[in-house]
Amino acid sequence: MIIIFIRAIILFAVLLFVFRLMGKRQIGEMEPFELVITLVISELACIPMSDRSIPITFGIVAILTMFVIHQFILILSHSDKLQGIINGKPVMVVNGGTIDVQALKSLNMHVNDLLQAMRAAEYFSLEEIIYGIMETNGQLTVVANKNMEDRQQTLPIPVILEGKWNEENIEENGFDKTQLQQLLAKERVKVKNVVLLAIDENKRMTLQCRNAPICFKNVEVTRK
Repeated sequence: MIIIFIRAIILFAVLLFVFRLMGKRQIGEMEPFELVITLVISELACIPMSDRSIPITFGIVAILTMFVIHQFILILSHSDKLQGIINGKPVMVVNGGTIDVQALKSLNMHVNDLLQAMRAAEYFSLEEIIYGIMETNGQLTVVANKNMEDRQQTLPIPVILEGKWNEENIEENGFDKTQLQQLLAKERVKVKNVVLLAIDENKRMTLQCRNAPICFKNVEVTRK
């Protein structure tokens, strides 16, 4: 037990030293290769920490090797071409206030994922955004619509996402599905062609269909 205790202290000190050298970025700010290296290092530390049959030097050498790889990749990242291969490139997912569905697909994201990223950035309606760029570290960078800065927004409730009714949101928020269907008929769109239909407490509608610009308007929709 004493030996394991001492090995744990030594490996903790080595890990602390290596992570201090790697920088102070939080998990959510890491590039993909940095996250992979972090996960590998944590696994490399656990094995010799608990298994006395493995020399502790093996773990230390492996951890330091990961650090060297990290520094080498950082050097390679100074080249724009290699940086694109290693880290990927920022992708514009909202262009001119309209969701770029193809860009979302290239990132393996859904419209709901984009809405969550917007809320994390403290934007609750697409009407508040002109451009949205998904960075390589997974964070959303937003160019705000200055015309909306002084207008208080309520949270839009998605009732259709990517061609499917969101039955849970409809029921929880008391929407009348028949009314929503009539609204779609009035707009001359079919459910399967809707990328996003959301309505907020002020009866402000956000509607985007495939291959069509986004639409914002006030509608007459009652809740139960």
